[in-house]
Amino acid sequence: MDSEDLLEKLLEAFYDEKIEPKKEAAKKILGLAARQENLELLISHEQFLSTISRTLRDEHKKSTELTLYLLCVFYIVSNYLEFHQILSEHQIGDITMKIIESQIQRFDLRYAELMEKQGQPQQLQELKKLNLMIAKQEKLFYVGFTILMNMAEDPIIENKMRKRKIITFLLRMLERNNFYLLIVTLLFLKKLSIVNECKMQMVEENCIRKLKRFFSADNNVLLQLSLGVLKNLSFDSEARLQIEQNGFIPDIVKMLKIPNYRFVSIVLLYLLTLDDKIRLTFGFTECMTLVVKLMLHFPEPVIGKELISLAVNLSTSSRNVDHITEQEFQQIVQRAITNSDTLLFRFVKGVIENSTNPEVQTCAKGFVRHFMKLLVTQGKEEDIKFEIIGIMSALDLQENWIKLLNEPFIEFLHNNLAVGMVDDDIVLETMMLVSSIASSQNSAEKLFKSRILNALSQVYCEKGDDDEFVVQYLYCLNQFLFHKIGISQILEQDEILIQIIQQLNDKNKKVKQMSEEVLDILREYDQELCEKIKEIKFGEYNQLWIEHLNEQELMLQDGADMAFEDEYGGNELDPKMWDSDND
Repeated sequence: MDSEDLLEKLLEAFYDEKIEPKKEAAKKILGLAARQENLELLISHEQFLSTISRTLRDEHKKSTELTLYLLCVFYIVSNYLEFHQILSEHQIGDITMKIIESQIQRFDLRYAELMEKQGQPQQLQELKKLNLMIAKQEKLFYVGFTILMNMAEDPIIENKMRKRKIITFLLRMLERNNFYLLIVTLLFLKKLSIVNECKMQMVEENCIRKLKRFFSADNNVLLQLSLGVLKNLSFDSEARLQIEQNGFIPDIVKMLKIPNYRFVSIVLLYLLTLDDKIRLTFGFTECMTLVVKLMLHFPEPVIGKELISLAVNLSTSSRNVDHITEQEFQQIVQRAITNSDTLLFRFVKGVIENSTNPEVQTCAKGFVRHFMKLLVTQGKEEDIKFEIIGIMSALDLQENWIKLLNEPFIEFLHNNLAVGMVDDDIVLETMMLVSSIASSQNSAEKLFKSRILNALSQVYCEKGDDDEFVVQYLYCLNQFLFHKIGISQILEQDEILIQIIQQLNDKNKKVKQMSEEVLDILREYDQELCEKIKEIKFGEYNQLWIEHLNEQELMLQDGADMAFEDEYGGNELDPKMWDSDND
């Protein structure tokens, strides 16, 4: 009998009222479907899909075995993308969802019955029945969820599944122990977790807490998949918080030691370090130590972006950078200089700015001339220039600056204060460097002689509407004025003085504070300026009273007779109003 005749005969069995013939026919059809050459015959047959889909819909509660055979047939068909439309037309996704929901409800009912019989003689028997049902269900769940995962390649179908509680069903599967069922569950969750709505639902339904068990289980595949799910979820801030609260961070840090898990762990840890509060938790782990070792032994000249991004985020916390030894820091700086690694320079800057270890500053100072040489030789590479200027601003060189202020370096400072010629970020960073240099009186005098204040004032005039530039200019100016340098020059610049005075009423508290500090120094040398400042401050502190006086003056100009007209109804006096009440 050829395959077509056999198929016709088998389909007739599905019209029998008894279950056994249907089970036997379904088993044989599965055998046909398992051979690829028969798939075209099965799909093209007019009655095949409609008959078995109808049987599956009507009979799935009567026989788990029959349901499993028929689902296996659709499992095979669902592996081919070109057949997904046909499966949708026969509502296979809808039927599969109903079967899964029914089986979960069946388990819940059987488990509740077992709990009721706890301590009774029938408990052992009920437990055996439950375990037998679980074994059958897990095969069915594996096949059912694989069908749904294959069909979810279509975003429209995937969205329909989400509305039908697919995520709730999948999270229930994380409680099971079947290895293959757990694999398909985690794969499906990983796929869904890139969709924002699905991600939010997973977080709300405690998916993260349920993944914790796989970090203690000795199974590489499940652990790898769990890391992938966590990585996708960790793009959400609430998910990152749950990961930290459930104690995942020490476990993920340990994964850095294992090559197979290293890359996904680095990406996951990077996402976790996006939050300031969570970043502090890393200080209680060996993460910084491991990351530094990975950077020092990185095989390529330029460190991978994922690894260095994690390192940069960690470097913003003193609790993390204090794990770095002096020798490690020296090797990192040397590597950054040798390979001109921009992001590694950024890491170096973070370490210098946040380390409480004085040896770090000492070590960094030993590389100052190397940094200056890089600024001159690679000055056209904006990214590297920005990072190195930041490093030098963070160095506490004080009186040592005078030894470094040679003509090429001063010229470099002037060139990088040219708004429009270089990037604004570099101009701002250069202003910070000038402020650092001007903390030393001798260095401030040398910079002043190079007419650096003119360049700074030009920046201030051009970027006066940007609070960052304004604050940095005022701080820079304050450094010079503190040493009594450039006072007369500033007092001669009326336009700048007026602008600084106006900033006394600025909404930005930092701008206002820095303006007051600068003017406090200047007014000691200019009585007229002192009077102007007093007038502005008087107006600020008595603003409401002045506004009231201005209103009264306005009313008088309009011809209003204040209070008198309101109370007595006009200017004409009634003689009787003065008569005594006793008269």
